[in-house]
Amino acid sequence: MTSSARRWTGDAVMLVTALLMGSSYPVAKDVLAVMSPLLYSSSRYAMAGAFLLLVIALRRQPLGLPRRDWLPILLLSLLGVTVFQACWGYGIAHTSPSVGSIVMTTTTTFAALFAWMQGRRLSALGWTGIAIAFAGVLLVVNNSLTRLTFEVGDFKGAAYWLVAAFCWALYVDRSVPYNFRLGALRVVAWTTFLGALVLMAIALSVNSLSGSLAEFGRLNDRLLGYWLYTGIFPVGVAYLGIAFGLDRLGVSRVMVYMYLIPVAGVGLSAAFFGDPLTPARVLGGLIVLLGVVLTRLALDRAARVPV
Repeated sequence: MTSSARRWTGDAVMLVTALLMGSSYPVAKDVLAVMSPLLYSSSRYAMAGAFLLLVIALRRQPLGLPRRDWLPILLLSLLGVTVFQACWGYGIAHTSPSVGSIVMTTTTTFAALFAWMQGRRLSALGWTGIAIAFAGVLLVVNNSLTRLTFEVGDFKGAAYWLVAAFCWALYVDRSVPYNFRLGALRVVAWTTFLGALVLMAIALSVNSLSGSLAEFGRLNDRLLGYWLYTGIFPVGVAYLGIAFGLDRLGVSRVMVYMYLIPVAGVGLSAAFFGDPLTPARVLGGLIVLLGVVLTRLALDRAARVPV
């Protein structure tokens, strides 16, 4: 496969991945009405981690980790799953999904800062693309062309989202050498599974086993379906897509697609949860896509320039 074909197949997979990850926002809110954030996040990620490990085994790829890598992989799992998902769960429980969508777009800002700290630069075109995409996200979640409609309300909830964005960006950045050496899928699978186990231990210590089982008992058929969906597709299948994208596009280009996640969340909310698709949301989605394209062009140009 040519390098151009690898890039465009990576782009296609990351587009689907962003749609899947965005779908978790409207669905998770309903589940968290009857389940605690820590138990919800840990249980769905444990299911997703087991799914990813099963995929590796079925593909007959190397499954275990070298002894020297267990500690760094565990540390990555604490950062990219335990802390990230704890903050994600509490964030969506304390604020609206739209607020989370806004703050989570700062993952690309953190990623750019990490790149700057490592001696890399992003051109003015790239920064312009980031600004345009962020403006589009604001318009999507504001849902009005004439006035401001969203309110942060709970600053503690917004802080959870900001910590989650930082952890996710740092996790992706620090995973790079291990992705090259071990394969992105093996790294994602083990960090997902190990991080979920640690988070589940914390959830059980807070709520006890009997209390946790009682929470699962409160899930009706619809909510149980939502729980299963958010574990398998926005995490398990989406993380397969992230591993695929990291192999073909690299960290910077994968992070660009994080801008599409809130747009996907709003669009799916309109299609399946009765949230009206307004002109502001359509225009905002197009603006986000423009920002993604500009940032992608800047990253492509930067990749051709020796540093």
